[in-house]
Amino acid sequence: MGIGPKLRSSTILLVFLGFLIRSSAEKVLMVPPPCYHSHWMTLAKLGRALVDKGHTVTVVASEDIVEKRRAEWPDFQFEAFQDQGTQARIMELQDKAYSLVEILSVFEMREEIVAEFGELIKHCDLLLGDGKLQNRLRTSQYSVVITDPIFDCGAILSAHLDAPHVAVLRGDPFLDETSTGVPIPPSYVPSLGTDFTDDMTFGQRVQNVALSTFLSVVTRQDLSRAFDGLVRTYVGENETIQSVTSRTDLWLYRTDNVLDFPRPRMPNMVQVGGLNVLEAAPLAEDMEAFVQSSGDDGMIVVSFGSMFKTMSTEKQEVFAAAFARLRQKVVWRYVGEKPTGLGNNTKLLAWLPQNDLLAHPKTRAFITHAGSNGLYEALHHGVPMVCLPLFSDQPANAARVVARGLGVKLDFSTVTSDQLYQAVLHVVTNTSYRETAARLSRLHRDQPQSPMERAVWWIEHVIKHGRLPHLRARVVELPWYQYYLLDVSAFLLAVCAAVLGIVWYSCSFFCRKICCKSVGKLKSQ
Repeated sequence: MGIGPKLRSSTILLVFLGFLIRSSAEKVLMVPPPCYHSHWMTLAKLGRALVDKGHTVTVVASEDIVEKRRAEWPDFQFEAFQDQGTQARIMELQDKAYSLVEILSVFEMREEIVAEFGELIKHCDLLLGDGKLQNRLRTSQYSVVITDPIFDCGAILSAHLDAPHVAVLRGDPFLDETSTGVPIPPSYVPSLGTDFTDDMTFGQRVQNVALSTFLSVVTRQDLSRAFDGLVRTYVGENETIQSVTSRTDLWLYRTDNVLDFPRPRMPNMVQVGGLNVLEAAPLAEDMEAFVQSSGDDGMIVVSFGSMFKTMSTEKQEVFAAAFARLRQKVVWRYVGEKPTGLGNNTKLLAWLPQNDLLAHPKTRAFITHAGSNGLYEALHHGVPMVCLPLFSDQPANAARVVARGLGVKLDFSTVTSDQLYQAVLHVVTNTSYRETAARLSRLHRDQPQSPMERAVWWIEHVIKHGRLPHLRARVVELPWYQYYLLDVSAFLLAVCAAVLGIVWYSCSFFCRKICCKSVGKLKSQ
């Protein structure tokens, strides 16, 4: 039996639509950092959204980890290179530093970070120096390169490939306002290295100015020493890491003014706070049974992120004892020996479905290290928090939670079992935290696009139009003396000096003339 006219027309239409969809697909290259699992997960979720839109996403990864990544994310394509074990060493140094965060001094932590940074540079050099990899990437002609500025190698690679660059980040890039062209007034924009809010006292403003200036100078010098040589080798003799980073076409900030503090921005700086939050999925049967067994008391979710894997024995017992006193059930992401004081109400898991648990109606509070991803999941689902920040931007994140009335903050290194118990009890029983969390959740959700939809739209905007120089401030191309108007100031000072000089000379000249005439008259008399 032959195909009817209507069926034939439908088939042709479907084939044509399929061709249109395929023709609109573009090639996207992602360069994730070789550390900080939460940063990779954010990029991966963004990549999945781009794949769902019909684009082809390729991820650069070392040969040691590429098979694991391919198994976890089969929708992606991968380009591998031999990293000579640098990623493994980076992860070892990272785990060591975070497991000892309670006892390391500031200088010891600095030494660990310097060692990790050295391996990052080697990793970048091996990535950029792999000629076969670079030939494959150049031949593929990617429409856009997406990176996380915590690993500056991605910006260098995008410049090397001469492709538009999109940066996805939590806060200010290490090269500060000189990369984005936006001033960061220290009078009301707290440094991510502090736990200040936007309402600072005089003393806090003094500290904020000093720390912001110090971090800006030190990080710029460190990054220049580390990466300028690679930039000159792989991009151009007259280029620097500063010039390469400042050409970023789009900055996707994982922030939201509902939780963060407002600050100046350029049109190419787009907020996508909550980018990592997904629609909640049903819990596994055994997990749902455990949660339901909590009754009206509900559940507490505890997680210190993917990086913090171990605690000291003393700290384990502090947490276990506090949780054992609670009426609520506790689900605790935990790796290590089971604490001896663990209560029957506490369930230990090496991994937990954090987003799904926070979305559960029986969740009463979230005990967290104040990592950005967890904070936005809690904000989205309207869950109050007890924050115990450890390092990096976590103290700043916790300060924002407290300032917004979303929860309380404790000192991880000195917290006692009773302090933790009382803090959780306070947040759970004080209805103001739950009401504030619900109100801010409604504000956060009330957007014309979800953060993921907004991020994808802007990336596709870059793909469609290429470079976006009309959104980038000219300041990134100005030398420092022009930015601070020192040349204009010098010119105006010279003009003022010339005018004053002329006036002074003229007055002196007329005074001498008048004096000479007066003397002449006196002599004649």
